[in-house]
Amino acid sequence: MEDARPPVAISPLRRLGRALSLRCPACGSGGLLHGWLRLADRCPGCNLRPDRGEPDHFLGGYVVNLGMAEFVAAVLWATLLVTTWPDPSWELMQWSAAVLVVAMPVALYPFTRLVFLAIDLNFQPTRPGDFGEGDPTYK
Repeated sequence: MEDARPPVAISPLRRLGRALSLRCPACGSGGLLHGWLRLADRCPGCNLRPDRGEPDHFLGGYVVNLGMAEFVAAVLWATLLVTTWPDPSWELMQWSAAVLVVAMPVALYPFTRLVFLAIDLNFQPTRPGDFGEGDPTYK
């Protein structure tokens, strides 16, 4: 594989936009997902490892997922409450809340995982070993 390293200076908003479009936050190429709930071992474009070589890197993605999913679920639930006011169906509200709290983390998982990778790349730029075995500095 040729050295397709991402440019050094990428704006944080551009990284975030790439992540929200399910592309690699570092180089912008697709193919980082292997199914809805699984990331590839490496980006096919730049060879970046999504876990960045840290065994507990996925925990940050879970935290972002929980926060975003519960926020979206709360907004959708509140929208349902407001649109049916002054006579909301409390049984519908109860069941919709239960479904949203379970469904939203699954629905948003790939987005939030890549958003966390974008956030991580913004605060902690690429370092030796992030690009796996293709990286001359891989250890």
